[in-house]
Amino acid sequence: MAGKSAVEIEKWAEEYLINLLDLCMELGVKVVPMFWGAAFGLELAGGYPWGFWKGADYDLLEEGKERFVKKTSRLRQHARKLGLFLAHEIHPGTAAMCGDDFNLLVDICDGDACLAVNADPSHCWEGESWETRFLKVAPRIYACHVKNFVIRPGQALRKMEPAWQKRGMQFVDISSGDLNLIRYAELMIHSGYPQRYCKVMRRDTAPLVVEAESAYRETDATSAAGIRFVRDNLCFPIAAGSFEEGMGA
Repeated sequence: MAGKSAVEIEKWAEEYLINLLDLCMELGVKVVPMFWGAAFGLELAGGYPWGFWKGADYDLLEEGKERFVKKTSRLRQHARKLGLFLAHEIHPGTAAMCGDDFNLLVDICDGDACLAVNADPSHCWEGESWETRFLKVAPRIYACHVKNFVIRPGQALRKMEPAWQKRGMQFVDISSGDLNLIRYAELMIHSGYPQRYCKVMRRDTAPLVVEAESAYRETDATSAAGIRFVRDNLCFPIAAGSFEEGMGA
């Protein structure tokens, strides 16, 4: 497909995704994790400070809104027909890079019920905390990653550094990063994620999916350590009532 026109490539990709959704339905996978592309263009994906997004004869933000609604229309319609949820991972360089961006997409799509969030706290390192982000989109969280990172003091987060071990932000093994993942798991409970997932997928439990990525530790070792950490620290009996209720009784 690489040698074909952009129109042909886009048509092929749309059909591919339609077929993927059909296969997910056959497998009973109702929550489909995905990234949405930079629908607003690389200018907006690059963010501040070069915000030359609007002029006398153009408005990149408004054009991007129209583009996103139009180009996702068939996919969203098909997902709704099948009862699927398209779970976007809010991530730098995508159509929704923060909680506000995601809610904007929901608004311009008239609150489309198929638009969902695949929570991942390891991409909250530019001012928006993971708690702020996921409280903003809480009713839309249908999938959940567990991943960790560190910020190296004094290092620029956006510098052009190809070597992972020299970057200002580095993904690390789950147990040793800057994030308190026990608090994160509690926030997922607070958001209603477990109940939402269990209802849609008809399961008794909701998964905490370990995403293994480390600048130093080998991938399989990172995965194994992450699974142990989730098992030992993030899977716990959920309180059935409050301390005050117990005292009152």
